[in-house]
Order: sequence, then structure tokens, then C-alpha cells
Amino acid sequence: MDEYARRGRIWGLVFAGAYLAYLVPAGYELLVSSQVAAIGALVLFVAGYVWYWLNLAYERELPRRTLVLLVGMCAIATGITLWNHDWLALFTYCVVVSAASTWNRRHVIALTAPVLLLALALALFTHAPVGEWPYALGGAALAALSLVGVGFLLETNFELRQAREEVGRLAVAEERLRFARDLHDLLGHSLSVIVLKSELAGRLGEADPARAAHEIRDVERVAREALREVREAVAGYRQLGLSQELESARVTLEARLENVAGGLPTPVDSTLAWALREGVTNVIRHSRAAHAEIRVVRADGQVELELLDDGVGCQDRGDGNGLRGLRERVAAREGTVAVGDRPGGGFRLAVTLPLRETPQCLPAATA
Repeated sequence: MDEYARRGRIWGLVFAGAYLAYLVPAGYELLVSSQVAAIGALVLFVAGYVWYWLNLAYERELPRRTLVLLVGMCAIATGITLWNHDWLALFTYCVVVSAASTWNRRHVIALTAPVLLLALALALFTHAPVGEWPYALGGAALAALSLVGVGFLLETNFELRQAREEVGRLAVAEERLRFARDLHDLLGHSLSVIVLKSELAGRLGEADPARAAHEIRDVERVAREALREVREAVAGYRQLGLSQELESARVTLEARLENVAGGLPTPVDSTLAWALREGVTNVIRHSRAAHAEIRVVRADGQVELELLDDGVGCQDRGDGNGLRGLRERVAAREGTVAVGDRPGGGFRLAVTLPLRETPQCLPAATA
């Protein structure tokens, strides 16, 4: 079960428990009157209802166990209502089970309509006062509508998650195609020239050594040029972007973002991206935080990135390799790094950089 499903089950159980509060007064009356059979039937009814919410609520497809449980609950509700029409409201719980049983709205209608009709027939058969109908039958109908709406929201959320995952997969596929096209454009021509000139030099080796040597020098020149272009291309692929890292952090940590810095020089943007990636890594590996906040602000010729969370803090771990490398990168750009526990609990990473293009020489270990 993934995290979204687990949260959904928890909230579903809370929702179900809130509905059970309506049974407390009537259940107390049964206890006082010592109606053993009715008490046993009611306990079985409530146990089935709670078990449903713990195990079967909001399945994408309708499980057979839900049908069996729904029939059993309707049978118990019918028996208790025939004994006392004041228990007609039990069908509200049957309607809730039928309406939350699946995301398929046609199946929900096919299950809910017979339950409502059964409740209406019992109201007529037991001569229940008309004044109780809005509470019992109207409440059941409203519960069904609300659960259909919740199911629609869950289905929409599931489809949006699938669409986001698909967009991610398509983005990766598109990036791979772009990388393949760039490599072909960079190396295809150069390698073809190298092959042709190498073959020509081989044929001219004995007949015209000077011409062959000239072709070999051309091969060397083309190879060096191709190597330079590949290095430039790889450096461009490895270049981090702060906007991409911010979006990644927002999705990964479900963080609240505040970015009012605007456009930044490329070296500053890249360094802040490295800082944010290191901070997010720390949160994921060590912090166990429930919430995170990221701010990027510009003031007085400087830009500051601040990452805050409500986790367990640093716990005197000291700087790891990532933080040491980050300090070196930031120091090379005459910036500052502040890392430590927050006064109210949690972790804080703050990186401040001057807004200019030219840094000092970057350490070789972190380049």
C-alpha cells in the first residue's frame, strides 16, 4: 500500500467513526433495556462496517467481499428495523458502504438505489412517521451523494498522479532522444571525416608519405575538435538549474516555496542549485521532517537560499563530504554557508552569494 492509499484509509476510518456517533444514544437505550439479540445484531453490524473501512473502502474495482458484506448489513438493518422502525437510520450506513465501494459511478448507482428503495419500503411497511423520513432516508441519500463526490475526487487525484508519472517518463524519453540527436550532430560528421581521412592516409602511406602525414595531422585536428565539443556538451548537461531543483524539491519534500530572486547569473544559479540539492539530500537521509520550506531572496547585491524543516536537526553529525564540497564551492564564489539546528527544532541550511559572474578558482576536488 503506498503512502496516498494509507492516508486515504486513515481518513476513511475517521470519517466512518464520525458516522458511528449517531448510534451511541440508541445503543445506550438497548443496553439499558437489555435487548440481547438486538445488541448482538448491532455489534455485528458495526463490526462489519468498521472492517469495511479498514480493508475494502474505495477499491478501484468492486470486490466480491463488499457485496457479501453489504447484503449482510442490509439483512441486519432490515431485521432490527422490523423490530423497531426507529432503527431505519441504519440504512444510512449501508448506503455509505455501497457508495464508497468503488470508483465506478455506474456500479455505485446500481448498488445504492436498491438500498434506498429497501429503506423506503421498510418505512412504508413499518408505518414509520413521515417526520422521520428526512432524517433517515434524506440523510442516507445525502450520504450517498457525498461519498460519490469523494470517490470522484479520489479517482481524479489518482489519474493526475498517473498523468504526472507519465509526463515524467515522457520527459526522460524526450531527453534521451535529445541527447542521442546531440551526440549524432556532434560526433557523426567528425567521426566520418576521421574514418575517411584515415583510410586515405593508409592508401597514401607508401605512394605519397608527405600527403599521408598531412591527412594524419587533419585526423588529429578533427579528433581534438570533436573531443572539445563533447566536453562542452557534457558540461552543459551537467549544469544544474535552480528552477529545476526547486521544482524537484517541491515534489520530493512537498515543500512550500518562496522564490522572489528573479533571474540569476548562471554561475550563481548553478551554485545555489548544488546547495539546494545537498540540503534536500540531508532532509531525505537524516531529518525525518514532516514539512519543509524553501526561500530564495535577493537583497543588497546578494542572493540567499534558505532551506528549513521541522525534523530532528543535525544531531552533531558534523559536515559530511557533501557539505564540505558545498562549503568549498560557495567559498570560491566569496559566499557563506550556515548549517545547524533551528531554535524551535529542525534543520536550517542558508547559502548567501554575491550577485556577480566571476568566481575565484574552484577547487579541483569539487569541480
